[in-house]
Amino acid sequence: MNERQKRFCEFYVGECVGNVVQSALNAGYSNSYANHLAYKLLENIEIKNYIKELSAKDTQSRIATAEDIQSFWSDILRDTEEQTKNRLRASELLAKSKGLFNNDW
Repeated sequence: MNERQKRFCEFYVGECVGNVVQSALNAGYSNSYANHLAYKLLENIEIKNYIKELSAKDTQSRIATAEDIQSFWSDILRDTEEQTKNRLRASELLAKSKGLFNNDW
């Protein structure tokens, strides 16, 4: 796979989110090629595989982990500028996520 094809994949997954024509233009393909033949790039097995690889990495980086969520709730809980109801809700969600509520009585 050449450098322009790699750039196409990166634009297709990232900035252009599935827009074949715009991805091809941004990667340096001509206007004519982008508008009439860019879809053929998606038929190339190397390009398909690289797009899958990039998509998997992108998805992993966008999905919040349990630790991210708990940190977010903790930040709200500790923020004295935040409304009390929001701080209470954050503490409740954090406690539930940590298993601190016992409903077995």
